[in-house]
Amino acid sequence: MDVAIKIASFLVVLGILVTFHELGHYLVARWCGVKVLRFSVGFGRVVWSRRVGTDRTEFAVSALPLGGYVKMADEREGNLPPEDLPRSFNRASVWRRIAIVAAGPIANLLLAVLLYAGLYVAGVPGHKPVLAEPPAGSPAAVAGIATGDRVTGVDGVAVESFHDLRWRLLDASGRDRVEVAVETLGGTPATRVLALAQLSGSDWEGPFMQKLGLAADFGPPLIEEAVAGKP
Repeated sequence: MDVAIKIASFLVVLGILVTFHELGHYLVARWCGVKVLRFSVGFGRVVWSRRVGTDRTEFAVSALPLGGYVKMADEREGNLPPEDLPRSFNRASVWRRIAIVAAGPIANLLLAVLLYAGLYVAGVPGHKPVLAEPPAGSPAAVAGIATGDRVTGVDGVAVESFHDLRWRLLDASGRDRVEVAVETLGGTPATRVLALAQLSGSDWEGPFMQKLGLAADFGPPLIEEAVAGKP
């Protein structure tokens, strides 16, 4: 079942990417006056299709869901009715053909921008940047970081999650120290100077948070649900 879900998820995501890609080709082709004969999600034998619009463009789903294509009127692929000749791809200007070909990748780029913008607005789940007791002698312990300190910023840049903290410190790799703004367990704001000089280049490629003595404090374990019939 788990494998089936992964395969289905892969096909759904791939289908969305292919649809947006081909939609870019299709819309710009129509805008440039080129006749579109078929818009297909998938390759091979057509398993479902429907003709739409004045051009009777065939929208199809094909058997192999690993890509797609937009078939346009083109004299190089066979004889065309006389009325379709002015709207064939090969008779379009060079700049229009470039626009049609480039529209697919640009559509995927636009999709990525929209998805990341939506992700930025909605946010993602993350652990709060609350720190556990650092090991004795570690840079975090030397800096005075204690159990329950919540990091609010690194060198003046706000930190919202433990993942955020990790990236801010990684961005500071190669420097001697950073200033870490925290809110103590009692709610008092404070600044801790965290030394980074003892970490080498290879340390930053491994578990550098552990070497700095920084670990998230997830609090006591809480049971969310006991499933009926299980031990």
